[in-house]
Amino acid sequence: MRYLFSIYRQAVNLHFLRWSRYRADVFIWILTIWCTLGMQAVFLYVTYSVSGGNFFGYMGHEVIGFFGVALVASGIAQSVVVGVIITLSKAVWRGNLDHWLLQPPPFLLRIVTEELGIVWYWPHIVVGSGIIVWMFPASLWLLAFAAAFAASTIEMGIVLLLCLPAIRWGRWDPYEGLWEYFENARSIPIGRSGSIMLWLASFGVLQYSLALEVITGRLSILLLLLISACVWALALLLLKILIRSYGSASS
Repeated sequence: MRYLFSIYRQAVNLHFLRWSRYRADVFIWILTIWCTLGMQAVFLYVTYSVSGGNFFGYMGHEVIGFFGVALVASGIAQSVVVGVIITLSKAVWRGNLDHWLLQPPPFLLRIVTEELGIVWYWPHIVVGSGIIVWMFPASLWLLAFAAAFAASTIEMGIVLLLCLPAIRWGRWDPYEGLWEYFENARSIPIGRSGSIMLWLASFGVLQYSLALEVITGRLSILLLLLISACVWALALLLLKILIRSYGSASS
């Protein structure tokens, strides 16, 4: 564990050293992200207002709380796994994946630490935490942050599931379209919607709505943790299968 933590610590250090040289790029990137989030917040407000307060059965403070939970969960998740989206397919195209497989660090840790998103996504965590503290009573803060963290682990697993096929099919680039899906689909809570099609279309961000249900007492956090465990088990199984098939093809 000390060895693994030392690798991650060095990856974090290199991440900040790299982006400290490109402050303008970092600022523009963060500004772009928050312009998108601002448009989502306006859309959420307008939609809630037009619906006359009958927004899939959610109250106003729950809708705002959902936005805070989504920010915290996505900020944590993307800070950790954004490198999988950015680098995995490129590693396959350039032949770097063979080199990665021969390195001492575990392969999953290698693809995660190749690029982190802390510099870009820390505002999500800060602002989202502020919204949670503002919207929910102090008695729910611990549960709210625990639910947001559990939702972030689900998102990490989903990202892995969506990106790992790039190992087997190098022409599939997760960078194309995946971010747009997450940014557009996480706009509204749908946990109380009876539409199966809406649930299927929002499967990648359904964890935020479930986290809100945990906070409001309609769902047990144990179920959220169970979903996270199942998603990760499926992702690790897929990782094992794709690496084995990739290794067989390379040999």
